[in-house]
Amino acid sequence: MNVTAAAVPGTGVLQLSSMDVAVPAGRLVFAWSPAGDPIAECQLDATETSMAGVLAEAASRGGARLLWVHCTADLSGAGFSRRPGYRKLTVDAVPPGDPLPVLDTATVLDLWPRAFIRQWGHHRIGPDVEIPPGGSFLGLRAGASWAGLCRAEPDQRHIDGPGFVPGSGSPDAARRLVLGACAYLGPGPATLETWGDPAEYEAIGFQTIEECGGWELALTR
Repeated sequence: MNVTAAAVPGTGVLQLSSMDVAVPAGRLVFAWSPAGDPIAECQLDATETSMAGVLAEAASRGGARLLWVHCTADLSGAGFSRRPGYRKLTVDAVPPGDPLPVLDTATVLDLWPRAFIRQWGHHRIGPDVEIPPGGSFLGLRAGASWAGLCRAEPDQRHIDGPGFVPGSGSPDAARRLVLGACAYLGPGPATLETWGDPAEYEAIGFQTIEECGGWELALTR
């Protein structure tokens, strides 16, 4: 199998190129986890689980230590361990919350790389990351320090990626952060995208409308 990985300009992500027709070019994306582990990642349809072994071999040859697969099927029989997967939630009318401060660029660049170190499904944030337009990052404090952040996009009525620095996350903190984002959006509906257990968000009125399981395989080379 002829496998190489090349950088995608401006993203810090590596894209697989393969001459083996069993692994179509672009099927695997190579990146780094927030903790710094080299990973390979892909979306796998429930009808494609037979590809897991081939993808694992290609990922290993491409230099990954972990293979992350997003799939609604159960991959435990192929040696994968279940991980907190993707969730999309919605609410018809945002619940009331206390406003949170909008973070300046310097604070975002300092806090963002640390806020997802222990959250599966995210990639490492590099020092050259560009803050996407169209929204604001809101911060939650724990004493004198920043505990976590999330992004709110008023035009899209969307809340993205609540994350916390190690040791600062809790169900109560997650609810407070999302409620602060709701206050920033103002009255009306909203969507929320996150990874992991949605219970703390469902407790404040959000409903899960889309989910995809997360699966991880440790690779040997």
